[in-house]
Amino acid sequence: MIAPEYVTDPDPNLTVQFVDFLVPELAAGTYTLTASQTLTKDGKDADEKKYLPTADAPVTQQVEVRAPRFGVQPDWVHGFYPPEGSTGLYSTVLPHVTLTRPTLPWERDIESTGVDKPENRLPWMALLLFAEGELAEDPHCFGTTEQRTATEITAGKNGSRHPDDKADVTLPSYDLTADPVRDEKEVCRTVLVDAGVFHALAPDRQELQYLTHLRRVNEQHQRAFTSADEIVIGDYAVMVAARLPRAAGGRYVAHLVSLEGWLDRLPSGDTDYQGPAEKLRLVSLWSSAFETLPDHSPGFAALTENFLPPWGSDGHELLLAVPSNGRRAVGAEQKEVLARLEEGYLPLACRTEWGRMTFGWYRGPFTPVPAELRPNEERRRCAAQALIHLARYGIFDVSLAVAFTAGRGVALADRDVCAALLRLREKAHDEARPHLELPASSDGFAVGGPLDGGAGTAGRGGTRARLEKLITAGGPALAQAWAAPVSPTAGDGGTVAPATPVVSRPALAPRLPVTAQITRQHLLADPGLRDRLRAALSGLTGATDPATANTLGPRIRDSAGGRGTDGEPVKPDEDYALVRRWLTGLRRLEGVPFPHLVPDARMLPPESVRFFHLDQDWITTAVEGALSVGLSRDFDLVADHTFFEDLLTPPGVMTGLLIRSQLVTGWPALEVRPYSAAQEDKNTATLPVVRREALARDVLLVLIDGVPGRVELAEPAQGLHFGIDEPSGGSTDEPLDDGIIRLRRLNSPLGQESKYQYPDTPGLRPLLRPAPAAGPDNVLKVAEMAKGMRAALLKHGLVDPHDTGTDTLTPSEFALQMINAAQRRTFSALPRPATSRKGQPT
Repeated sequence: MIAPEYVTDPDPNLTVQFVDFLVPELAAGTYTLTASQTLTKDGKDADEKKYLPTADAPVTQQVEVRAPRFGVQPDWVHGFYPPEGSTGLYSTVLPHVTLTRPTLPWERDIESTGVDKPENRLPWMALLLFAEGELAEDPHCFGTTEQRTATEITAGKNGSRHPDDKADVTLPSYDLTADPVRDEKEVCRTVLVDAGVFHALAPDRQELQYLTHLRRVNEQHQRAFTSADEIVIGDYAVMVAARLPRAAGGRYVAHLVSLEGWLDRLPSGDTDYQGPAEKLRLVSLWSSAFETLPDHSPGFAALTENFLPPWGSDGHELLLAVPSNGRRAVGAEQKEVLARLEEGYLPLACRTEWGRMTFGWYRGPFTPVPAELRPNEERRRCAAQALIHLARYGIFDVSLAVAFTAGRGVALADRDVCAALLRLREKAHDEARPHLELPASSDGFAVGGPLDGGAGTAGRGGTRARLEKLITAGGPALAQAWAAPVSPTAGDGGTVAPATPVVSRPALAPRLPVTAQITRQHLLADPGLRDRLRAALSGLTGATDPATANTLGPRIRDSAGGRGTDGEPVKPDEDYALVRRWLTGLRRLEGVPFPHLVPDARMLPPESVRFFHLDQDWITTAVEGALSVGLSRDFDLVADHTFFEDLLTPPGVMTGLLIRSQLVTGWPALEVRPYSAAQEDKNTATLPVVRREALARDVLLVLIDGVPGRVELAEPAQGLHFGIDEPSGGSTDEPLDDGIIRLRRLNSPLGQESKYQYPDTPGLRPLLRPAPAAGPDNVLKVAEMAKGMRAALLKHGLVDPHDTGTDTLTPSEFALQMINAAQRRTFSALPRPATSRKGQPT
């Protein structure tokens, strides 16, 4: 039964709340219930024959309250950090275990005398962290334990020593009869610990309370974390170790041990162990092993500090461009050069089609300023069509030409995509021809349709127009014109010469397929043709609209085999799906060589972050280059437009960032959070991340859908952990030398991180227990830290000014201060006018 007067309801404004304790009304043990009754009449005893139990002779009943004693059920362990068997950088983390049974640490009263108040009851368990060589039976910290029965782990009444436990092994002394065990042969897990090691690691009575608290999570939490200690709704008991793993690395094992029978062995203050050389047999309720790696690189704060350039104040240096290094322009030509450099261009050597060596301006898809979209032009079929001639200087802008070549090269490098694209075009031709060659009465595309005086040729005249009309009319018309006599002409004397017949009549040429008559101009000018072609190819795209298909005439519906007309989804053709999936990746620049993205190393120096806009024209031109593979007729362009119209049209605005830093290798799960607004607001929406990929060991690419107002780089929020922090200017390999604890408010807003730290001077070594020779090190003086942080909070006004009744923190307040919060670095966008360069295509 839980004592309700000591438990508050979760604060509705919090997602996570820390509570000092959750103590059951009764601790484990055997209790005797007594009952008596008094019957009176007119103030006199009416039970003359003493049928009822009296206070002198009450009725008694023994009641046993049971609680775990020798082990923890696996499903009671909600999580542990660092995760079991993991390897990582944990030198700033205080390991902790989270239990789903919230009252478990307080369910047993291990003191010889009962406590008068629940808050004075000590937890009966503690989390101890052992390093290699500190456990005699597990020197390499693999988590192995020795098994003992319940009677073999006590020297008290009804206990029996195991034969392997020699005289130098000390067992806890407690009475098994006072709290009977259900099964004396129950197997327990134990570890053998040197008495000096236990004295150096175990918390004292006051520290034991600081290292145990309750975590309450209410319904408002959104389950944002996924790790070995996931934050989910409910109450959880949390046990924290007081030791930090070494920065030099090594293996560790954490044991949740029972302190029953060992209260007299807990340390008192910082005194060294003065007892006998003995070994203690501890009950291990649960254990977990992990390995921490040597940490020889700067921390998150120091690395991200390097991202901020020492010069400039408007953030211009964070844009992806070759730095001008303060050069000043003299004259129009130099101003033109500096302007292009600021816009992300780079002068590169190039060879013209005529073999002349010169240089041209190149800018990849990543631009420091928004790139202006080009008008809807005819699709390019070769790289030369993408060259932009800068007539004023007689040089070329080769950006889009390189994009076309890059897209084509990436496509040619993928044999499967090339083969699928060629097969898809043949299928498109075979599917479209029977539908479009239907007579007009059957709702088909007439052979002479829009080409015979339609919109495609209206307003055009002259010999060339008549010739084009003659050629596109097909074989019969051409043969008829060839066989017709020549028109009479006036001779010198004004007489008309007779018509001269053709000597021989050539054979009729076969009629050209109707697909040869359709061009992209016809597709754009004729919505009906566009709909018919889309319906004809719907069997390949899997996008048949039944309502549209029913309007195309019975012949088209029958030839399509009824696919899509019954409302069932049509499965796309495999080649179509493969090519479309590949082109979608190309729009995300997958497979594009890195030098095409960042053509100069000065744009992305070591330990830097650079932001950019995406030039959608560059990407669209790369898609055109990929689709230029295997082009053999105009209808291929028409089919491509039908299949991939959305991929050939620039989508919405996209941006991104590149990180070149040890941050990429040290934090592989680094969080990049783009927000739409520049100011921090809990209601601000996050923008979708289109692509996130490590292009190299230390280079991370992130593409964002939209323009963020701010971008946050944050350590992985893997859960709610405890430990120490590092200052922004920290540069040592040892966190204890410059470590700090960032103070959090105990007044409103509760839990918010402040700008203050503890201690005032970075470095936590003065707050460590003296390490015995070859004994455990990096053990914190928890009680002293609690008092010091309380004083610092009062000094900086981070507590209620009326809350001066104590000189130390409570367990929940201590847990709040020791949260090892994920650090973050925020970059906010400044408005900048868009500029662009235009040229004339060759």
